[in-house]
Amino acid sequence: MTARRGAAGALALAVAAALAAVFFPPVLARETQPKEIGAPVLDAPPARPKLALVLSGGGARGAAHIGVLRVLEELRIRPDLIVGTSMGSIVGGLYAAGWSPDEIETLLASIDWNEVFSDRVARGDKSFRRKQDDEVYLIRARLRFRGWKPYLPQGVIGGQRLELLLKALEFESAPAEDFDDFPIPYRAVAADVATGEAVVLGRGSLAMAMRASMSIPGAFPPVEIDGRLLVDGGAVANLPIGIARRLGAERIVAVDISSPLLTKENLKSFVSVFDQVTGFLTVGNRTEDVKQLRPGDVLIVPALGGLSFVDFTRSMEAVAIGEAAARGAEDELRPLGTSEAEWEGFLAGRGRPAEPVRLDEVRLVNTSRVSDEVVRLRIRIPTGGPLDEDVVLREIVRLSGLDYFGLIQEDFETSEGRGILTLRTPDKPYSRNSLQFGISSQNDFKGGATHALTVRHLFLAVNRRGGEWQNVGQIGNTGVFSTEFYQPIDSGMLWFLSPGAEYRERNQSVWADEEEVADYRIESTELRLDLGRVFERWGEIRVGGYWGNSKGKLRTGLPEFPDFDERDGGLRLLFRVDTLDSTAFPRRGTIVWMRYSRALESMGSNVEFSQFRMTAGKAFSLGKSTIYPAFELSTNLTPAATLRAAYSLGGFLRLSGLGIQELTNERGGLGRIVYYRELNRLSLGALSSQLYVGCSLEAGNVYSETESVGWSSLRAGGSVFLGAETVIGPAYLSWGFTEGGRARTYLTIGERF
Repeated sequence: MTARRGAAGALALAVAAALAAVFFPPVLARETQPKEIGAPVLDAPPARPKLALVLSGGGARGAAHIGVLRVLEELRIRPDLIVGTSMGSIVGGLYAAGWSPDEIETLLASIDWNEVFSDRVARGDKSFRRKQDDEVYLIRARLRFRGWKPYLPQGVIGGQRLELLLKALEFESAPAEDFDDFPIPYRAVAADVATGEAVVLGRGSLAMAMRASMSIPGAFPPVEIDGRLLVDGGAVANLPIGIARRLGAERIVAVDISSPLLTKENLKSFVSVFDQVTGFLTVGNRTEDVKQLRPGDVLIVPALGGLSFVDFTRSMEAVAIGEAAARGAEDELRPLGTSEAEWEGFLAGRGRPAEPVRLDEVRLVNTSRVSDEVVRLRIRIPTGGPLDEDVVLREIVRLSGLDYFGLIQEDFETSEGRGILTLRTPDKPYSRNSLQFGISSQNDFKGGATHALTVRHLFLAVNRRGGEWQNVGQIGNTGVFSTEFYQPIDSGMLWFLSPGAEYRERNQSVWADEEEVADYRIESTELRLDLGRVFERWGEIRVGGYWGNSKGKLRTGLPEFPDFDERDGGLRLLFRVDTLDSTAFPRRGTIVWMRYSRALESMGSNVEFSQFRMTAGKAFSLGKSTIYPAFELSTNLTPAATLRAAYSLGGFLRLSGLGIQELTNERGGLGRIVYYRELNRLSLGALSSQLYVGCSLEAGNVYSETESVGWSSLRAGGSVFLGAETVIGPAYLSWGFTEGGRARTYLTIGERF
């Protein structure tokens, strides 16, 4: 399985888990006999005392288990049973199912845990329609509903990527329904969130067992197995020595990577406080389990120090620390080794499947609100050859990016010699309505300030073809209410119809000789109907008619500036390309927006004219640096001295030394090159933000119909800025300049390039 390397902050998970400590104290305090699911007490082997390897939970610290396994193999120590909790259940489960320590280490290093714990679908994997959700910067989190009541999920992370990761690992492991049939018998420990009891998992799906054992309460939703809702086993048995004893173990090798409690002096950061809270969850049951160690047992406690529960970037460091700790206990461990012949026999029977399984059929079990055909046409998994889990992962992630489904699950079975992959696409556990909120602001500290609060309502899916209804409301300097119904026509969701309407109020300043001389409040309305075609995930084209009206009322300025009332109507052609990986600070990709419009008196316009507008940009990155060149132009193909035909420049990254929309005329253009470099991430849990430093070079101007356009007529400028990608959208603090001695400082939130 291939996976991208990446930094793994995962602190949104940390926030949820820390909150879970507050909401699940009964689980912490409860001491009960474990309930067993397919986990009978095993008979002791006749030849030697039964040896159990017990691996504790501890998040990123769990990589130390790999180093311990490496030393155990050198000493030819083969456990008769592996019992693991949380991260210990993953490392232990893979080892029991045929993975070598080196293979587990390579796997761990390749996983982008930040993706696994965020559940975010990469923008490149979203449909073109879903990419447009972030055209306006809104807070990513959505308010969902069940009926008319707000819906609070069982976990802040849905677990889709974790589900797919663990399923992929199960496919690559030794197949077994009964965990006693693995090369090494295995048990995973979880907690019943309803009763506080420990639950020992010994059969069924390896992926489900591992996922239940590490399903941190509040972060991931509970996993239902045999009617029980199961969560992370660390709350009841983080170092499950007692459970191993009850399963028949006579000798124990226990590896404890639990987060130790810190002193008051060491609680100086969010991460340290979080580690302390997770320690509260486990310290009580760990102490009781350690008391059950007997002479001849071995307890290994790697010196992980300040390595955090969530610091997956230091996983390889933890492997080395675990190995060093095990080597320090070699004298105690050596008597537990097997003979060379027994060890060779174990290695011979341990291997995972040598060849990938064959996939002959993909079956769909769809209980969502969209039709089977819509789902089936979005899945492109080749059959008749080896099962490519990378392709399955990609297709399921893209399918989940439609935002129509709950947790998509995959199962593989061989029936009558045929490999069958079953995909289950359930309905969401909440209703189809959602709300998003956003804040935007721009201030040049010279009187040019705009502010807005936005709310967006989305109804998905309206019907079996994936229709959707979107409503946007905004208050502030610009007031907006818009509604759009988007209806795919075919099951492939390639062709669509889109009627819509919009009402907008905004301020428009009139400038002369670098001074504001008048200010209008403009009201505009528009009705539109588009027919369109989507091109994969990268673009779309629309053609349609529109009807509108604009009224301008003078608020300040000389009475020589008249009020106006303009009618509009005509035909429009719009073409868009969007492959950017981010709308805020893209590192790669292209964006193109082209519109041709023809205002017609026969469709209500009081002036006939044609106009062409275009913007385009492409981001290139090398290391942490990005260069983003872009240009835009607007020209009236026939003369039209009307407000709706005007083009404006001025503001941050639009000749940055000028006031907002200071230059206005019939046509114009702008070219710019923006450079920014990624700085260190601020680790603030759910409020984490990536910082950037950057600059821009800009050139452009506006022109009347009679003015000539040339290089000498362009106005040059630029800016330097600090930027951040925050939970409420991009933010910039910038200083801009334009030739002629013009300069401005901007604070911008929620605006885009």
